[in-house]
Amino acid sequence: MKRLFTLILSTLLIAVGGMRAAHAADTIGTVDYDKLVRSYNKAQLFSDDMKTKEADLEKTRAEFVKQIREAKTKQPNNPVAVDQLQKSLEDKLNTKVNEYRSLQESQAKALEDEMNNAIESAAKSKNLSVILAKQTVFVGGTDITNDVLSRLNAGTSAPATTK
Repeated sequence: MKRLFTLILSTLLIAVGGMRAAHAADTIGTVDYDKLVRSYNKAQLFSDDMKTKEADLEKTRAEFVKQIREAKTKQPNNPVAVDQLQKSLEDKLNTKVNEYRSLQESQAKALEDEMNNAIESAAKSKNLSVILAKQTVFVGGTDITNDVLSRLNAGTSAPATTK
């Protein structure tokens, strides 16, 4: 009798635990963050803008190198003036680099916040209590990536593609 009671109690505990696990699986969502970054219109614009700024920095650097070479050619007997020019141009370039870096960090943070807010909003609308990166989940979970993208891209148009 004691064995039967233990067997019944064990079966009930396993069943209740299984129901809890099944319920927990229903409240777990996944999101493909890489897809968000690739498909979010503002993230694409940000990426394009950063590429433009990098090209601008490279153009500026090349122009400064050209100016220094010309100064060395025109003033071979005046290394102090060339050194001063080089220091001045390096300072200008460093200032520009720091401005771009600061802008990049603030814009990246704003994009990250927007994506995280959209993830939280989509999770709440689907009554999901946990959201995991899709790449870390082998099986299960409710994928909310497309819902998040819809929220992020609502009211915005995709950037024009260049070929």
